[in-house]
Amino acid sequence: MIPTMMNTHKAFKALQQAGVADHQAEVMVDIFAEMQQENSLTKTHLSQAMEGVMRANHATAQRVDKLAQSLRHFENEVRHTFKAIELRFDNLDEQFRKIDQRFEKVDEQFRLIDQRFEKVDAQFREIDKRFEKVDERLLDLDHRMQLGFNELKRDNLWHRRLMMAMASAFVLSAAKYIFAG
Repeated sequence: MIPTMMNTHKAFKALQQAGVADHQAEVMVDIFAEMQQENSLTKTHLSQAMEGVMRANHATAQRVDKLAQSLRHFENEVRHTFKAIELRFDNLDEQFRKIDQRFEKVDEQFRLIDQRFEKVDAQFREIDKRFEKVDERLLDLDHRMQLGFNELKRDNLWHRRLMMAMASAFVLSAAKYIFAG
């Protein structure tokens, strides 16, 4: 009870120093003292509370033990799983090494094929050059034929004109012969 009185006196002094009126400080201290007395715990309450805390602590310790055991079991499973995965990865690495060797062989074959294609390309370039020469000759021949065809057309036109002139001359001479006679 003495510690409560000392706390009450200290609270009253602190309220006075804070500028609270004496009467208001007394009322506030009384209210807080009553609240503290109503909420104070007895030894029985404390021992009951302590028993509850001990039971909860024991239950928590059991849960922690179970969780630790589950965690160890989980770690063992994970360790075994990872070992199995490592073995699978080792097998995959070996298979990839074999595949890499196969690809190297295929690459070598493709290099040989590329060399053959380069030779064929060179031959095609030679053939293209020959075709270009033939095209030049054909163009030259076409040009000469065009010139010859134009000359033939001109000659044909002159022949027709000449034939018309001769036909006209024959018609005139025949008319002269027919009418003169």
